Amino acid sequence: MGWFTKLLVIGVVGYGGYAAYDLNRGGYFSLPDIPTGAYPISFKSGLRGIVYDMDVTDDQYADASKIFRRLVMANRDRRFIGLPSEVPRWFEDSWSTCRAGTAEEREYIVSNMPEDVKRDMVGARLDAICYIEIEGERPMLRGLIYSIPA
Repeated sequence: MGWFTKLLVIGVVGYGGYAAYDLNRGGYFSLPDIPTGAYPISFKSGLRGIVYDMDVTDDQYADASKIFRRLVMANRDRRFIGLPSEVPRWFEDSWSTCRAGTAEEREYIVSNMPEDVKRDMVGARLDAICYIEIEGERPMLRGLIYSIPA
C-alpha cells in the first residue's frame, strides 16, 4: 500500500470518526422515533427538540431516516437560534417536543421575556416553543426556537 492510499484511508477514517462524534454530541444516536414531517434540531447550547408542524421550504427530507433529517436542511433560507430554559440537569440531554404554540402562548412568552433577550431577538421570528413531557405532570418549558433569514 502506497503512502497516498494510507493518507486517503486515514482521512476517510478521521472524517467518519468526526461525523460520528458530531452526531453523538448532538444527541442524534438517542433520538426517539419521529413521524414523517417532524424535524429534529440540536443546538450547541444543549437545547434538543423535535419540531412538529413546521412550514418548510424543502420537504424532500420529510421522510428521510431520522438521523439524516434536519430542520436546518429543510429550511435552508432560515438560520435557527435556540434559547434554552433552565431545567434540572437530568433533563438537559432530553429531546423536547416543539410546536408553534397558540397566539396566547406566544404573547405570554414574549411579554414575560427579559428586556435584554427581547433586544437580542429583534427581527427574529418565534418558530417553536419546546416542552419536555413529564409523566403525570404539566409539561416543562425547555426552550424557544427563533429563526432569522439566512
